[in-house]
Amino acid sequence: MTLHLSTGFKFRIVVLVLTLILLTVGGCSSSRGVPQSSGVDENSTRLNRSARIAYDMGQLKQAANLYRQALNRAYLRDDRKAVVDAQYNLAVCMLGLRSYDEALVWVHRAQKELVHGQQRVTADILLLEAVVLFRTGKLDEAWQITDQILSMSEISPVTVESKTHFLRGLIADQRGDADQLGREIDALAKYSEPGGRADHKELTGRLAMASGNWEAAIEAFDETVRLRREDRDYGEMAQALALGADACQRADQPSRAATRYFRAGRSAVQQANHQDAIKWLNRAVQLAGQAGDEPLKQEVGDYLKSIRTPYQSNY
Repeated sequence: MTLHLSTGFKFRIVVLVLTLILLTVGGCSSSRGVPQSSGVDENSTRLNRSARIAYDMGQLKQAANLYRQALNRAYLRDDRKAVVDAQYNLAVCMLGLRSYDEALVWVHRAQKELVHGQQRVTADILLLEAVVLFRTGKLDEAWQITDQILSMSEISPVTVESKTHFLRGLIADQRGDADQLGREIDALAKYSEPGGRADHKELTGRLAMASGNWEAAIEAFDETVRLRREDRDYGEMAQALALGADACQRADQPSRAATRYFRAGRSAVQQANHQDAIKWLNRAVQLAGQAGDEPLKQEVGDYLKSIRTPYQSNY
């Protein structure tokens, strides 16, 4: 689950953890009733635009540095709305970098900033907190926050609501609660945008995995990959490829599994997600060897050598 950033002071939630979580979450307004500052600060606009470009290119450290500069600019201007946006975006960057403790610090700072301004903590920030907690294995705390989001008196943005159900499905899957997972799948059935349909398909695949229906799981994860690609959610797309590879492996189809791990690894490399990339690429080599697929084993091995990353392990 992945969370997209706010640009031009507008939150975009795709999610989740977080990823989703893992959790990242189309576009919803981030207006929280904070008075708009007069005039447009071109420096702030430029910093936010550059940070978003860096984030989209997978350069999370650079994006975080630019958002820190945007935050300092917001402090200079005493622009509470811009402060909260920058803190939120820093939390998203830290989530992507797997610096979960720091991500949680920024989430809490954004919440405190709103409280100090006598503004409510909105559902999008609560969802980000839940995603971070999910990523750190604090399933009960994350679940309690999702309950809070779904019980809020004001209507949450549709995308926040759908991603909350997706996160609840991921939590249910980790808990081994197939009944609750089924309920979250039913709750997601009404969302028609690519992201919502992808979430629905992924949870469907997870439920099929839980019941040992490997072919149904493979089909669901392959469709998830297509929908994630359509939604340009490439981080979650790579994760779906890895899920499909796992289903293929469990179905005793090592060559199909190796192919999916290879595809997932190549995508992760381009996203600067070296940790997952090397894990998946090494898995592809092992499974290709197990399947006796020497051409694929050679292709993946050559690719591993070509990326020359310090994270590379022996295969």
